[in-house]
Amino acid sequence: MLQAAISSDIDTLWSNYKGIGCRRSGGYSYAELRIGLEAFDRFLEPYGIKATLFMVGEDFRHACNHEAIRAVAAAGHEIANHSMTHAQGFRLLSMQEKEAEIAGMEAQCLEVTNIRPVGFRSPGWNVGDDAVEILKRRGYLYDSSVHPTVIMPLLKFLHWKSMSSRSAADRTTMGHLHYMLAPTNPYLCGRGSFGRRGADGVMEFPVTVTPRLRLPFFATFLMASGLPMFQRSLRSLVAAGRPIQFMFHLSDFVDYRRADLADQVPTDGDGVYVPQALRMPLEKKLDLFRQAMDMMAEVCTFKTLQQYAIQGEAR
Repeated sequence: MLQAAISSDIDTLWSNYKGIGCRRSGGYSYAELRIGLEAFDRFLEPYGIKATLFMVGEDFRHACNHEAIRAVAAAGHEIANHSMTHAQGFRLLSMQEKEAEIAGMEAQCLEVTNIRPVGFRSPGWNVGDDAVEILKRRGYLYDSSVHPTVIMPLLKFLHWKSMSSRSAADRTTMGHLHYMLAPTNPYLCGRGSFGRRGADGVMEFPVTVTPRLRLPFFATFLMASGLPMFQRSLRSLVAAGRPIQFMFHLSDFVDYRRADLADQVPTDGDGVYVPQALRMPLEKKLDLFRQAMDMMAEVCTFKTLQQYAIQGEAR
């Protein structure tokens, strides 16, 4: 059986768009986080899987979210750090600003759940090498911000083009170009770079890509390319004996046609990228994801990223 982990970026509409496209009187309802977390937990329950949830600190500030956050933590899911404000241009921040983003989420998470995160993922995988030192100093066990796909230049271009209404920093994504050639299996990085093996950094859990071609292998790509491509990719990963980290987003488990959410969703005319998950009916998403999970469950054994990081340290 392959070692595997399920992770999810718990990016709310506010986290991604900061009010752009919201046409609801009074602003965001904040119901999305509760709806998505409950649906994700129900989805994973038949498989007995506990996921790693990369959460944004600002979402902890709303009392209406506290019950749902505490519930997923009590259910055994890992809460990890996805920054305080979901700053898309995280890589371009100063060292002081990066540390404030990381520390801010820690403080909010401790206050609400009494849990201090030990893992980090940068918004948009847009991390910089200098953040290794911050994570190491703050006692983090691992990072999961590297997506080593060869189509990174294309994804960077498409993100830049689709985010025309945002600042130059917000139009950047996916970190340094050399990450596209980073190791594809989990590895210990050095303090000088997330993208290279080392001896004194943190564990890096890259988002899974296929062998040789290094094509993306996560939920967004599954929706875009379909189940046959997923099946071929999974077979190649099994043949190579490669560990899997399959990544979702909060939006994958929310129906944005709901009356209390529909007027908070931006459109293409707002000058921002609107992912397919915000447009696809929930029933269709869940059917696709169940088929994919059924296939992975046959060949994988699942743990949280924290459990794998502790296991790695013990070796």
